[in-house]
Amino acid sequence: MYRVVLVDDEELELTGIQKLVPWKELHMEVKAACPDGFSALHYLEENEADILVSDIRMPIMSGLELASKAQRLHPNLKILFISGYEDFQYAKQALSMKASGYVLKPINDDELLGALQSVRSALDGENRQQQREQSIQQSMVYLKNELLERCLEGTPDRDAVIELMAQFRLGVQVGRLRAAIIEMEDKDWRTENQYSEAAQAEQLVALTSLCSRNGMEMYCRLSARRLAVVMEESHGMIILERMIEELSASHHATLTIGLGQPVDELEQLHLSYEEAGKALAMKMFQGKGKIIAYSATKEEAQESALNIQATVDALFAAMTQYELVRIVDCMEELFQQVKNIKNPSAVRNYSFFVISRLDAYLNSLNESLLTDQNGFALDKLFDFETIDDIHFWLRRKIFELSEQLHNKRQRKNVKLIGQIQSYIDQRLGESISLKEVAQAFSFSPNYLGHLFKEETGELFSDYLMRGRMELAKRLLADTGMKVYEVADRVGSGTLAHFGKQFKDYTGMTPGEYRKHL
Repeated sequence: MYRVVLVDDEELELTGIQKLVPWKELHMEVKAACPDGFSALHYLEENEADILVSDIRMPIMSGLELASKAQRLHPNLKILFISGYEDFQYAKQALSMKASGYVLKPINDDELLGALQSVRSALDGENRQQQREQSIQQSMVYLKNELLERCLEGTPDRDAVIELMAQFRLGVQVGRLRAAIIEMEDKDWRTENQYSEAAQAEQLVALTSLCSRNGMEMYCRLSARRLAVVMEESHGMIILERMIEELSASHHATLTIGLGQPVDELEQLHLSYEEAGKALAMKMFQGKGKIIAYSATKEEAQESALNIQATVDALFAAMTQYELVRIVDCMEELFQQVKNIKNPSAVRNYSFFVISRLDAYLNSLNESLLTDQNGFALDKLFDFETIDDIHFWLRRKIFELSEQLHNKRQRKNVKLIGQIQSYIDQRLGESISLKEVAQAFSFSPNYLGHLFKEETGELFSDYLMRGRMELAKRLLADTGMKVYEVADRVGSGTLAHFGKQFKDYTGMTPGEYRKHL
């Protein structure tokens, strides 16, 4: 609905326009009906409006003066003037103000309606244009993000991606470039109050704004907490350090930045991006809230950090699948690597890293490794004297959580399978198939078939056949239905086909079964 403000010092005219015009049909709503220019201007100072319908000749403040001030408040405001024949000299001035219409008194309903329809058409056109522009801008954001991410990852079509980036002016190279990966964390991630998704989104917007203000326009979102940035070598470390300080002050969040080495060409940018990822992986050893620059001399330690992340991923997968032997293997691999660390503080940092990563994964399943019924679990790490103590405690916690996840999944699957069986049982007489049932429950046929067999120990087709034959046995025993009627009732198609199925299932023909009873 477009918002309308009416102004006329003649009460009868004001009431007539307000009551007799079919505002709803015009997709308009009268928000204010004012008897003079001052009250209308006061309303416009505090409220938004789309259309101003005003008499030109009014005491003290004329309609022209009101319109001039109103347009300064709302530049896109549409103006429609109303006045008598004797005031027609005002029309020239009204046209110079780009008024949207001019209606003479006494007001002709059709003329006023036509003028309002013209105003609405103009507003509709402007809105459509604005929506198109917003859509284009949003598309450019997605395009920039997609192209830059593919360029950084070094995809096989990197040359085509670079050409598109130049075509759409999504990144202009000035001097040598380097890639950085910026990761946001809570300021104190050991507290129980973690940032909500809305707060994380707000922080990401603030981070992109910081990048733009510091002249780094080439960036793309990698996740809710990570941003990849392409920066010129001339930007230097000072800008990144200032960004860390500003985000900490404004949003109480820390930034850790992995920084790759400079490259000469855009085609080599993926190498710097790989280095930035390796540098960021060293956060668990070097700490957060700082810039970690890639160093070729630390390649072995960086590769070790990446291997640890892969092992943590494998450990979480084993937990979700309740694979106890694989859990033990992953735990042994993790703690074999930590035995090479000599610094006790680094050992504790290593443990924090592993536990926090696992907890982040578990949070997606509404579980947590960090808290339990006795309080904050990470506090226990400060009580342990040896790495073996930490290993024993963590393995016990992981076994407990893995069993919880397994039991939760079992309960969920039991309920689901029960619903599927009920769905089948109600449709035994129909031409039902695995594909149809899978579609009804929003699964792929292959997955549903596998899940059904895993939970019931019976193939879908065998369950369907057993249900139909058991129904046929009840109908043959308890009703006077003809055999062909029973065949039709259980969805077995032809009488011959039903007879064969029934004999395979019971060892007797339908007729023999009925006589036997």
